[in-house]
Amino acid sequence: MKPEELTAYLNSLEAAAEVVEAINDETVRRRRGWDLSGWRFDMVPWGVRFVHRGGDGGPATEIFVLARLKGAQPYTPEPPQGPRVWVLLPSG
Repeated sequence: MKPEELTAYLNSLEAAAEVVEAINDETVRRRRGWDLSGWRFDMVPWGVRFVHRGGDGGPATEIFVLARLKGAQPYTPEPPQGPRVWVLLPSG
């Protein structure tokens, strides 16, 4: 799955959870018809970070899916190594 396709799918934390499950479970990937080759995830405060390193050895693409919570300290990631996409979901 290309970064643009994954970003378009990630419209909720539930969608992000589905992708996490699919990365962890080949049966889920096959059932959904998703090719998540090269994708991994890290849980971060109030969300998840998806990372994809293409076969060309270039910088990784990062997609952050984060809930906006009132009064919460913002998550500050490491300096970017490659393309970065933020998906900020409304709270509530």
